[in-house]
Amino acid sequence: LSSCAIHPGTSQSHVPLADNRPILENQQTSVILITLIKKAEQQIRSKDLNAAFATLERAIGIDAQDSFVWHLMARIKLSQGNLQQAENLAKKSNLLAVYDPSLQKKNWDIIAKSLDLQGKISEAEAARRKVRE
Repeated sequence: LSSCAIHPGTSQSHVPLADNRPILENQQTSVILITLIKKAEQQIRSKDLNAAFATLERAIGIDAQDSFVWHLMARIKLSQGNLQQAENLAKKSNLLAVYDPSLQKKNWDIIAKSLDLQGKISEAEAARRKVRE
């Protein structure tokens, strides 16, 4: 998995305008989310996938709208051979990654690999076409 600095999903830009929380709280939330993502990435590099997934679940509890967190969870499940869950998590990430075509392509790649491994060849090819779009 690639190293993550700050990505679009962790910015405050997706916090609704009607959010009444103080700006400082929003900044602290972003810092906590970034810290959790970095910790999960380190755990992934160390092959501690269960701990990384648990860390990402904590991140989802802070910001369930972060498409990158859902993407990382999908990559973990694909690595663990939990193909249906990997596919579902990648689809969830795509729903949230409306303005991130690069992340969407990475998610379609996960979906294609998952479908391939499930023997769903024609569906996998359709997903691969999405990667090439």
